[in-house]
Amino acid sequence: MRVVTGEEMRVIEQRAMAELEVSGLLLMETAGARLTDLIVQVYGSPAGKRIYILAGTGNNGGDGLVVARHLLLMGARPKVYLFGNPDKATVEHKGNLDILRKLGVELTTVDTAHRDRLRFALNMGDIIIDALLGTGFRGELPPELKALADTVNDLQRPVVAVDVPTGVDANSGQVIGTAIKADLTVNLGLWKAGCFLYPGRDFCGQVKRVDLGVPLVGSGLPSRYLLDESILNILPKRDSAGHKGTFGHVLVVGGSGKYAGAPALSGQAVLRGGAGLVTLAVPKGAAQRLPADERIVVPLAETSEGNIAQGALGQVLELADAADVVVVGPGLTREAESLDVVRELLSVWEGPAVIDADALSLLQPDFLAGVGHGQRAQWVITPHPGEMARILETTPGEINQARLEIAPRFAAEWGMITVLKGSPTIVSDGKTTYINSTGSHGLATAGTGDVLAGLIGSLLAQGLQPLEAAAAGVYAHGAAGDLAGSEGQRSLIASDCLDFLPRILR
Repeated sequence: MRVVTGEEMRVIEQRAMAELEVSGLLLMETAGARLTDLIVQVYGSPAGKRIYILAGTGNNGGDGLVVARHLLLMGARPKVYLFGNPDKATVEHKGNLDILRKLGVELTTVDTAHRDRLRFALNMGDIIIDALLGTGFRGELPPELKALADTVNDLQRPVVAVDVPTGVDANSGQVIGTAIKADLTVNLGLWKAGCFLYPGRDFCGQVKRVDLGVPLVGSGLPSRYLLDESILNILPKRDSAGHKGTFGHVLVVGGSGKYAGAPALSGQAVLRGGAGLVTLAVPKGAAQRLPADERIVVPLAETSEGNIAQGALGQVLELADAADVVVVGPGLTREAESLDVVRELLSVWEGPAVIDADALSLLQPDFLAGVGHGQRAQWVITPHPGEMARILETTPGEINQARLEIAPRFAAEWGMITVLKGSPTIVSDGKTTYINSTGSHGLATAGTGDVLAGLIGSLLAQGLQPLEAAAAGVYAHGAAGDLAGSEGQRSLIASDCLDFLPRILR
């Protein structure tokens, strides 16, 4: 399902009203009715419950007013707290407010100057609905709304946010100072980007979506989607008569005197991902430290530091001739000789490749300009914010603040599938962009990136196109991490993810 910014959603709604002649009042009614149904689904029958609606004067507040009416008809005891000047309310908002007055619903104007009185009143509610600002908000909350947000957050009451919690930027997920912390956020129509980008994601609780009953499509808008389990439908069907050669052979080039485990994890992920064969080309010393198992391990000439030496180039190129996909970088280090070997390999390699870890340091304009566009189109790069910051000569903080813009821009400029790891991971080819819905802080541990690189390489070897392999690999990697950490994310280690991949990649 498409992910949009607040501005993009307004364009889509305006187009629906203009081209389909759908009234704003009908959209508001549908939004409120379906939001009510979802609240009942999550929290049970509202009959007899005190449900308090915090309503602004815009259409977000109007949606909340519709919810109040539907809850009243279901036997609830709604109370509406109005914030702002009602004379400045939208036409749809005023219409629904008049209906509530005629129905005798209790309406109270919020006075944040009497915070203790407000806290006492709201504390009597069974559920609080945040319909204050919605997707049009940007920047920092004014003092009155900050006080209201702090009051709501102090209460131990379930909070449902309409579209986006008050104080969260629906475009970027930015929160300046504070925001209302919801237990459930209900996106109306399409997913809102700010609900999946940090820090906003931390304020949204569980994020669900309801339809608005009209086609919500907009030509010219970015092709941006939430990456969910439906991506696994693209996994290639397994040939029941296949053999290990049928499902692809991946060559992993990496490892060093310091990092022997990185290519080992990538190799296991290749196999767990469903590929038939994996060869690890690692320095001799690292090879001696690896256990005998399903992986093919080829020792390479090494430098005095135990890293891949220039003399290993011929052997690496020969191994690549027998492979379908190469994964370069896990555990490599940035010693000049090791990078030279990988540079030469990528210069001549014409098949799919995953470029990870220290091999990413090669992605400079002088090198990229010398590689054909057709070659680069088959590359999947997997930088974390620090690595992307080095490539773009900026800071990790700047990368994280604009990850949804940076990943597609870099992918479009250089023609490579870009997997910008982090919270959340962004996958883009410059035209289509995915925001991952899986993964958590448990994956913030050594080696999980190596698992991801191997998994993407595995899916490439089985015939998926680079964007497909990257998207499916990212989703499956995060989902496996979620399962592995279900009893405690704090103690999760990278190899745990490998054990749970079979539950995801059925």
